[in-house]
Amino acid sequence: MGQIQEQVQQTAQDFFGDSLGAIKGQLATHRSQLQEIMEMLPESQKQEDGRAQLEQLLNSYEELENSLDVVAQEQGLQETVNQAAQQAQEAAGQATEQAQEIADESTEQAQETAEQAQEGTEQATEQAQGAVGHATDQAQQTAEQAQEGANQGK
Repeated sequence: MGQIQEQVQQTAQDFFGDSLGAIKGQLATHRSQLQEIMEMLPESQKQEDGRAQLEQLLNSYEELENSLDVVAQEQGLQETVNQAAQQAQEAAGQATEQAQEIADESTEQAQETAEQAQEGTEQATEQAQGAVGHATDQAQQTAEQAQEGANQGK
């Protein structure tokens, strides 16, 4: 009976540690993304209030992460939490990389399609100009023939 209790307790501790780690990983990922957004803001006077609010949000993320570290340390689960947090961050990083690759591929395909459309437009323009030139030549010949006929009939 004691062994079963120990196993249940160990399973519960592992689950708790993994849960804390996953939460910590998400917090770190979100904090990092918020930091990137903040760095994109221009350094203008108008943005001072917005920048201050973002810094407060970043500080909140850090405080939450620190609180999780304290709980993990108190429970003796710091290593489990840190491993789970790192796995969560790696998974988020991989997802971000995949999303960026898909976005890059989509952009590349859109550029290729635009280039093909541009080439098609240029070809159509050249053909239209050729047809107009040919029609103009025929119209001039017809006008010249009509003029010659009119001159001969006089």
